[in-house]
Amino acid sequence: MKAWHKTMAAVLCSGAVLMASGVGADLVQASGTQSQAYAPVVLLQPEQNIPFSIQFIDGFVAKVTNAKTKATSTVDISDNKATYVRQGIYHANGKLQKATDGYTQKLVELVPFRDTKGNLRYIGKQTLWGLNTEDRLAVATSVWNIVNKQPQLLQVTVQKADWDNMPSPDVTINSGFNLGNDSTFVLDSKYADVTGDNIKDHILLVGDKMGVSMNQTAHNLRVVVRGGKDNHQTFISVGKRDSGVLPKLAITDGNADQVKDILVTMPTATGHVYSQLTWKKNSLQPVVEQGKLNDREAYQPVIGVYGEAIGMNKAKKQ
Repeated sequence: MKAWHKTMAAVLCSGAVLMASGVGADLVQASGTQSQAYAPVVLLQPEQNIPFSIQFIDGFVAKVTNAKTKATSTVDISDNKATYVRQGIYHANGKLQKATDGYTQKLVELVPFRDTKGNLRYIGKQTLWGLNTEDRLAVATSVWNIVNKQPQLLQVTVQKADWDNMPSPDVTINSGFNLGNDSTFVLDSKYADVTGDNIKDHILLVGDKMGVSMNQTAHNLRVVVRGGKDNHQTFISVGKRDSGVLPKLAITDGNADQVKDILVTMPTATGHVYSQLTWKKNSLQPVVEQGKLNDREAYQPVIGVYGEAIGMNKAKKQ
């Protein structure tokens, strides 16, 4: 992407800085009852971080406390009990032997999405660790609204994570992507092994849009897999229907072949369009032809709590 085509747009919003890089900065009105006209990624101020304390307690359990609200929850950490016992943190019976605290990733950015009711919301994710960055315990997911350019926290949940559906640690959402067009941006990302070599890959959804706002129609949508083993990039169009507003990725196993698939949700003015891709013969291929996948008499989407499809089921014959 040409440097002179990239601009940094920053809107100081008293409580937040809205920043993104892109071509132009046209405001785009989105649909939805609580939508904001301008929806880039939101970069939070340090004081808007959600701090947590993490304490190991008896029974191979971690107690997580929201330092702001004092709300507490517990997380089962027995998956790693062998390590904890070996390091003298727990006895084999689950009795805590040595006081141990975990730590939390700071919340620095919020990514816009459409909830199940079509409202424009923003989501933030924080990884909770135990001993180190390899000892992942859970994820704190926060949902926000932006009102009068101020971020307002709506809810926070702490739970064991679907680690395949965490964003890529190396690629920034709404950053420019070099794929032959100066208006191509990364719209979503995941970090999972989709090539079947037991090494996590970077899965990117890229598309063309004119401006930093994310809640406008992105065209020419493509899925890019950057191999974790060799950084080799492979990409494919999502299909003939390749446009959407705030499109999202989900990692699934739609054909139960033990190779994780890539499910794309593309919201449009007339409804959602889906594509499902898999790695086969060293390339990306559709699991099901896009037209058939979007035939509701043949397939029905399984919708997740944040509005995107997390699976596709064959429709039951009447």
